[in-house]
Amino acid sequence: MSKTLSFIKKSNQVLFFVAVTLFITVVSIDFITDLFDNKYEPPKIALVDNKDEHTQVKKTQYTIEYFAKLKDVYIFELSSKEIDINQTHDGEIVEMFAKPKVSLDLYTAPYLSKNAVNLMFVRENGERHMLLKKDGLILEISKAKFATNEAGYLLDKNLYLIINEDTNQSGYLDPDDSAKLFTSTFDGKDLSLVLQDIGAFNLISDNKVLISQKGKSPKFYAFEVHSSTLTHLNTSINTSTE
Repeated sequence: MSKTLSFIKKSNQVLFFVAVTLFITVVSIDFITDLFDNKYEPPKIALVDNKDEHTQVKKTQYTIEYFAKLKDVYIFELSSKEIDINQTHDGEIVEMFAKPKVSLDLYTAPYLSKNAVNLMFVRENGERHMLLKKDGLILEISKAKFATNEAGYLLDKNLYLIINEDTNQSGYLDPDDSAKLFTSTFDGKDLSLVLQDIGAFNLISDNKVLISQKGKSPKFYAFEVHSSTLTHLNTSINTSTE
């Protein structure tokens, strides 16, 4: 009798172990599947031409989302899956929206969304200003910072990493195209090109930016934001043989 009870007890333990192992395996498979199904995809903005008079003009569908506030200026991000290559934003006239979607999420993230194509700078007096006259793919922004009591380095201007040309003629704006570094005032005005073919940029001290440039011979630059001075850093390696 005791042997029978011992056998049943051991059998139950084995069955329990098998069941737990099976459960863990199924959960792990589901987790890995979800992980790969939701893997990151780089931004990709389709370029469309609505200039043809024989086709129905379809205005760009934007999603407007609050991004940040600098001094008296509210910054809103405009994102879209496509860009009309003939559409321009002239000055402060921004009346070409086709029933734009408005995100009700007011959480301020440190980064732009994947398909950011423009930024709108708004004051409470009703003044509006678009960063880009023609939409592009805005990959990154570093906001101006004037207060010494905030974390990080001081920055007199906004910095932007933008792709605004289909340099590989793919019909899309994506990370395979050449990126450019721009500056503007904190309220999005006086947009100015700093350098093309950017690999990355990093603020390394107050108003001092280190920039890497792509190409056959990658280069490094130091950029002084306050004076808009760009200096090439000589990182060439000289070798000799005896």
